[in-house]
Amino acid sequence: MSDEQTAEAVVHRYAIDVKAFEASGKSFAFTVRNRRCWQCQQALDEMEIVIGDAKEHMKEIASCCSTKPDYLLPGTPLTEAVFRLLLANGNKPMTAEDIRDGLGTAWSSVLYMKDLSDDLLVRLVETENSYRIGPVN
Repeated sequence: MSDEQTAEAVVHRYAIDVKAFEASGKSFAFTVRNRRCWQCQQALDEMEIVIGDAKEHMKEIASCCSTKPDYLLPGTPLTEAVFRLLLANGNKPMTAEDIRDGLGTAWSSVLYMKDLSDDLLVRLVETENSYRIGPVN
């Protein structure tokens, strides 16, 4: 196998770069908290939790919020949808195929499917974005 073929055979994985997210001047924990479902946000408000811990929010998103039908609505912009999918996965690195499958499952009942080709998803996550989603080493 040539070096070029080997390079093409490498499967890239993508995640949110939390350090870069924070370095951009945004609070990752606050952003994650704001992706919680309405019921969870109400409970946090009652407990007067303004920000909280991002890892705990992601655990709750995985176990509660992501199971709600409105967590990944079909009209959600694609980068936001990838961000939400990564949060629901605890920000564990995902391949373009994993992302496509996750979004395809979430949007399986939609008559008009968005383009979820690997090529589009790779371009989306490898282009600089405000969510700081990118390849991991």
